[in-house]
Amino acid sequence: MPLEPILHEIAARYGRVRCGLDVGFGDEDVSRTLRDFRGGVWMSIDARAEFPFEDEQFEIVVMNGEVVSREVVREANRVLRPEGCLLFTVAERTGSQEGFTLPALYRTIREGFDILAVRRPKWWFFRRTGRTLTVCARKKAWREHKGLIREGGLPFTPFRKRT
Repeated sequence: MPLEPILHEIAARYGRVRCGLDVGFGDEDVSRTLRDFRGGVWMSIDARAEFPFEDEQFEIVVMNGEVVSREVVREANRVLRPEGCLLFTVAERTGSQEGFTLPALYRTIREGFDILAVRRPKWWFFRRTGRTLTVCARKKAWREHKGLIREGGLPFTPFRKRT
């Protein structure tokens, strides 16, 4: 999968990256390219169900599109810091091309991430590169909304009639 759309997303969102992880590339050149592009420390691992890192260690996780699965996305969520980003490019399923459809992609990453951007290449690149989807997703930041809980423990809803 091409790395240029991912570099474009990183450039749009980060000035400098302190700590990043690339998953499933099996190539030192990817880590070197990412390190040279925005600096920081980059770790590289192959795709596995459990990452050998503590929780909330990385600002960015960049994945090879061939290793995207629910288990790997769940592990990426675990090792990302709050408000960290997950980036990957996958093949889009079309009539003759295998890959992900948008609904299947959303089902895969929606549990732990808010999708910030899904980008396709410009129409004139379709014949050259195939159809791809570049995804940028931010780790969900769950917050307690104490103001929305009433004394009895029932959540407040503005649509319920008051008695």
